[in-house]
Amino acid sequence: MKKLLGVVLVLAFCSGLVFAKGASQEGDYSGFPEKPVTVIVPWAVGGASDLLFRAVAASFPKYANGQQLIVKNVEGASSVVGMTEYMSARPDGYTIAMWATAQTIRTQMAKAPYEAADFRALFSAVEDSPYILVHKDSPFKTVNDLVAYAKANPGKLTMGNSGAGGGNHLAALQFGIAAGIEVNHIPFGGGSRSAQATLAREVDCSMNVPAEGLTSVDSGDLRILAIIGDKKMAAYPDVPTTVEMGLNVINKQTRGAVILKTVPEEIVRRFEAIFRQICADPEFQDALRNLSMNPLYADGATYDRMIAEENELYKKIIQDNKLGDRY
Repeated sequence: MKKLLGVVLVLAFCSGLVFAKGASQEGDYSGFPEKPVTVIVPWAVGGASDLLFRAVAASFPKYANGQQLIVKNVEGASSVVGMTEYMSARPDGYTIAMWATAQTIRTQMAKAPYEAADFRALFSAVEDSPYILVHKDSPFKTVNDLVAYAKANPGKLTMGNSGAGGGNHLAALQFGIAAGIEVNHIPFGGGSRSAQATLAREVDCSMNVPAEGLTSVDSGDLRILAIIGDKKMAAYPDVPTTVEMGLNVINKQTRGAVILKTVPEEIVRRFEAIFRQICADPEFQDALRNLSMNPLYADGATYDRMIAEENELYKKIIQDNKLGDRY
């Protein structure tokens, strides 16, 4: 009898374990993540998006059970290669993807295997305006000097960008339209590379976003001619905006993260809580200031709306100006 009772108790204990394990698998994600999480950054190392998510990764373990956020750079085709790879990721929450205005624009400039609405937003961390960089010895001392040269020499001015069809490319196109100039746009595999090309004098100038090229600006090897927007950069108060210079062109770019729509809701909520705490973390805010990035936190639902709004905005701009080859 005692032996039979012991067997019953063992079976009951094992059943309890199985039930508990099954319940955890079915809906209890309080311990998520239980291993490192990978974020696919579909841009080159050293660009603005890469630098942002390395700052996010530095604070991630504090709020994610001590687990690491591993940045995986998968560059190519202005983010399409990386996002296409992400589409085949397991929907278990252990792989997320970086998203930026540049990626929204890319889906409108040319057909991609996905749309901006195919993913679910987790958070947005920054909103920045791009700027024009020139070499320290460039004859262009102001943005008006550059415009005057481009008008006198149609198509001769070379302007680098982070990739054809990306955010910096469209910012350059917007700038050219507003200034009434014809520019020779030169794509590179990431914003850091276009800034390096300007430093090497391979191009006359480049369109970049924080913090691309700013180390060279601080060293005096590059100069910022103008910010493509209506707000100055705190770290460079003497740099004028295009609006101040009489050019009616404003470009703002956000960056954050998205996740597959098939990932369980509980995991999405855990990520939103983690990223909300990261964005409020003083060390992370200091990191953004050091990168000259403008903090602008938005939760998942808000960022979803922002992506939808900019998708419609750039669709209209691209169609109205017959840009790209999608329409």
